[in-house]
Formats: sequence, structure tokens, C-alpha cells
Amino acid sequence: MPNIPTTLTWLRIVMIPLFVAVYYLPDAWLSPVAKNWTAMTIFAVAAITDWLDGYLARLWARSARSAPFSIRSPTS
Repeated sequence: MPNIPTTLTWLRIVMIPLFVAVYYLPDAWLSPVAKNWTAMTIFAVAAITDWLDGYLARLWARSARSAPFSIRSPTS
């Protein structure tokens, strides 16, 4: 089974430059309102994948190798 939680995490990392690049597009390509909506959509997708990868990692009992040595949040 592929490691879907890790793949989702890498997807979020890839979305960071996309999120920033939206605001550097010329106004002729994308209006300021459209830039805001596009950036909001990218952010919402990132938030959903953040929840989903945490949910799947807990459901499938997956963790990083360094997890036993890391400081854990009391809510995780």
C-alpha cells in the first residue's frame, strides 16, 4: 500500500510556491479578486489534505521514524 499520508504532505509542500506565485501573476492574466479566490482555494485544499493525512496516518497507525523522539502535542 502506498504511503498516502506522506504523499499528501509532499503535495502541500509543492502547493506553497503555487500559493505565492498566484500573487505575482500580472493583473492582465488574473484580476486581484480572482487572485484572492485562487489563493483561497489552494489554501483550502492544503487545509483539507492536512486533516486527511493526519486522519489516515492515525487510522493506519503510521508515523515517522523520528516520531517517538519528537515532542508530541497533547491533542494529537
